[in-house]
Amino acid sequence: MSMDIELADLLASLRSEIGRARLEAADQDVKFRIDSIDLELQVSVEKSAEANTGMKFWVVSLGGKAGAKSGQTHTVRMTLTAEDAATGQKVRTGDDVSDLLGAG
Repeated sequence: MSMDIELADLLASLRSEIGRARLEAADQDVKFRIDSIDLELQVSVEKSAEANTGMKFWVVSLGGKAGAKSGQTHTVRMTLTAEDAATGQKVRTGDDVSDLLGAG
C-alpha cells in the first residue's frame, strides 16, 4: 500500500507539529530555538488534469513508489526556518530536561 502524500500536506503537518511542540513548551524552563529544518525528500511530479491546478508534488514513502518508479522521482532539498507569524522571531520549543541537567 502506498503512503505517498502531497508535499503541501507534509508541510502543513510539520507546521502543526511545530505549533504543538511550542504550546507544550510554554511553561518549560528550557526552550530550544529552531534555527533551521532541513528536509530531503523523494518526490514524484504529477501534472493535474484540472486546468488551473498545474502540478502536484507527492512525497514518496520508503517502500512505496520509489522502487517501482525510481526513474520518475526527484530529490528535493529544503531548508526551512520556523518563525512566529506575528513577530518574525524564530520559534522556540522546549522539553523538560532539568533532570538531565541536575544529574551531572
